[in-house]
Amino acid sequence: MLKTIKTSFRDTVIYGLGNVAVKLVGFLLIPVFTNQKFFSVDDFGIMGILDISALVLTACMASALPQSLTRWFWDKDYKDNQKGIFFMTFTTQLVVSLAFCLLLIPLSDKFSILIFSKTDWSRVIKFVILASGIQAINNIINTLMRLQSKSLLYTITNLFKLTSVLVLTLFFIISKKMGLEGIYLAQVIGNSLVVIFLLGYTLKNSRVFFDKVIFKSMNAYGFPLFLGNISAVLLNVIDRYSLNSLALLKSVALYTLAFKITSVLKLVIVDSMKLALGPMMFKRLDTPNNKRFYSKVLLYSSFIMMFAIIGISLFSFELTKVMTKSKEFWGAVVIIPILAMSVFFVNLKDFSVYGLHFAKKTRIIGTIVVLSTILSLVFNFIFIPIWGITGAAIATLLSQFIFWIASYYFSQKAFFIPYEIRKIAIMFFFGAALSFSSLLINGMDLIPRMFIKAACLISFPFILYLFNFYEPVELQAIKGFINKWSKIRNLKSNLGSLKGITDDL
Repeated sequence: MLKTIKTSFRDTVIYGLGNVAVKLVGFLLIPVFTNQKFFSVDDFGIMGILDISALVLTACMASALPQSLTRWFWDKDYKDNQKGIFFMTFTTQLVVSLAFCLLLIPLSDKFSILIFSKTDWSRVIKFVILASGIQAINNIINTLMRLQSKSLLYTITNLFKLTSVLVLTLFFIISKKMGLEGIYLAQVIGNSLVVIFLLGYTLKNSRVFFDKVIFKSMNAYGFPLFLGNISAVLLNVIDRYSLNSLALLKSVALYTLAFKITSVLKLVIVDSMKLALGPMMFKRLDTPNNKRFYSKVLLYSSFIMMFAIIGISLFSFELTKVMTKSKEFWGAVVIIPILAMSVFFVNLKDFSVYGLHFAKKTRIIGTIVVLSTILSLVFNFIFIPIWGITGAAIATLLSQFIFWIASYYFSQKAFFIPYEIRKIAIMFFFGAALSFSSLLINGMDLIPRMFIKAACLISFPFILYLFNFYEPVELQAIKGFINKWSKIRNLKSNLGSLKGITDDL
């Protein structure tokens, strides 16, 4: 168990570095995006709508193929034909992406009118469609790297993508004055370069193969997940579409900024842990003591998640002031703690839903996501006219909470896991209190404000200790970790010890 946890931690850190690389592009460019020399506030709002449209398009083109590849890659009946399974999945994705691009690009004028009520953005939308199609292809290759535990290659690839997209975006915006077109043209080129960069790896892991029976089985497994993926993406973006319909583009811009900041939590922490732990969750399905492992994964991931949420929420005011070039964006600070707390339930849902995957009841997942999306739409139409961007944030928080509750309930019925819900509830209560306290502290002078915020963040694990949160073995492990990594002179050997970690399956 300990070796497995260490392996998980190592891979999560490495995958996290890769995900940080991707998200770092957005962070590094926020000062440019919020600089009125290059973009207006409305332009930033339009960018937010285009970004979420790209997410929807990628989800449509992916067609749940990454999940199907994951399920069949480790199937005991096909372990000797993993290259064939990958080839069949990859070529299917190529055909799907090409078909979508050929179908949608000629309709870009109509999409521009539908979303923005004018054709001004049709050329940008073409770039968005093309970038999404190539990204869907990248997702298949990324899935293979995960399945083979190629975490280092994954990180190198994402660093390469970071550099390419960042340099190209700055070149197109600053030198070529291309505006929004430059942003998405850079993504098209960056995604294409990644495909070329990984071409050798892709061919090495491919073997020409097609089996009609397996293909049908993968589609039958993936179709409910495909519907679930679409609904899940819509659940995450419907707030901004609603704001675009019910409010001004400035509201979309403020909400987009807050969402960009809090989405780092999902990308760097939730997604990284899923990338590292996803294959391992399936690997341990038939091993002894697997349910304790699943329970601890949920608890430890929730702890890491909440600690990060508190940090982002407490220092959101300072972060926003440093990153943006206009005071018009400072109003986004109010909703950052609300959106950050919603990510806590995203993490809970993403790991507790594995019970339905284990029981192969993916149709239930699709139904839950669809109903949650409909509920989110209702919440947005109720709350946005009353509270504006705060209403949209509250709608997101409530939707993600209900999504988790439903996923947890049906997963437990299908595959019971003794999760430590009492400890998770304690984490949420005190984490929320510390996160929202930032709104009361922001009016203070800088030095006392920063001191109090730092004290609040540091106090979190100690507050949990007062409520018997940690087991004796966990306290012992924490002490050992501190003793080991606090010795700076041993840093090189400690880092080297991570290379020797192997899974104990």
